[in-house]
Amino acid sequence: MRIARRSITPYITGLLAIVAIGAVSFYLDAISSSPATTLPPVSKPEVSEVKKTAEQKSAYSVPAAHPRELIIDKIGVNANIVPVGILKDGSLGAPGTAWDVGWYSKSSLPGTGSGALLIDGHVNDTLNHPGIFYSISTLQAGDEIKLERGDRQVFTYAVIKVERKPVEQVDMSSMLHSYESNKEGLNLITCGGTYNYQNKTYNDRILVYATRSL
Repeated sequence: MRIARRSITPYITGLLAIVAIGAVSFYLDAISSSPATTLPPVSKPEVSEVKKTAEQKSAYSVPAAHPRELIIDKIGVNANIVPVGILKDGSLGAPGTAWDVGWYSKSSLPGTGSGALLIDGHVNDTLNHPGIFYSISTLQAGDEIKLERGDRQVFTYAVIKVERKPVEQVDMSSMLHSYESNKEGLNLITCGGTYNYQNKTYNDRILVYATRSL
């Protein structure tokens, strides 16, 4: 999944210590409670459909201050967090597997008390199986998200808002801020809507905004 065709590079300068995933210009009071009913190919055909074993996931390690594991019990998410950056075309990179999630490495670190982490993930794999973020559109305000750091310290966040936006309307610069400026933020993004074969990506993005509660 390629997060956006609009380059976010111009927005990154001067914001490297900030993180978030996309405050959009308006809030949709309701989005579809069910994910896409069909799963056309993802925009990155090399995305692996192979899941890690429990042993591989447990053995995964990162620096102590970096995010290591994302847990969303409500939708069955338990994923290693891999660092991602900006691609040559200016878009945000995504994990090479549909079962990891990606942390934009220029965004905030967990436990800093400010800014926000920006995390992306795939909606499906190359075999059209649901990916790790297939069900994030079903999250609701108040739902709990946990994040484990490299030192195995766990931080808890509460969902504030969920949105679906056309990809061309997603303001990636706004996504580099916490939804509540006085709290540490955690923001998620994945693809949604209809697959566009010409552009090789989905037409929409699902955005989840959360802030730290514990």
